[in-house]
Amino acid sequence: MRAVWMTGFGGPEVLVPGEAPDPSLGAGEVLIDVAYANITFIETRFRAGLPGPFAGSPPLIPGNGVGGVIAGLGAGVDPALLGRRVVSGLRGSGGYAERVVVDAAGAHPGPRGARARRRGGGAGRRPYGHHVDQRRRAPAR
Repeated sequence: MRAVWMTGFGGPEVLVPGEAPDPSLGAGEVLIDVAYANITFIETRFRAGLPGPFAGSPPLIPGNGVGGVIAGLGAGVDPALLGRRVVSGLRGSGGYAERVVVDAAGAHPGPRGARARRRGGGAGRRPYGHHVDQRRRAPAR
């Protein structure tokens, strides 16, 4: 699958598109086709090598939150979840990828009215929070 790798600490130039293995589902987990990857100020500080709540060393796939559609179910997960639009946190990394696996309990319904694409990856797309904020802004006068 496609993903964006953080190859070192620094500015945006350390974010490089590449390939990553497809995640595998375990019991109680869901596979999300990522439509939007969250980008926060804290994540930009981590990428710059500044102190913060995230840990890890490059190379890694950054991204702490995603929005997308549930495309796969692990054992014991309610089949009614398949195809639902959701948002989820990722414990610090992995969101800048086409697909992610999370605990089913951590996949929350997405904001009403926010559209997520059924297929296609999140790598290189606008952040989910940006999409929601744009929908809520008043028109310019």
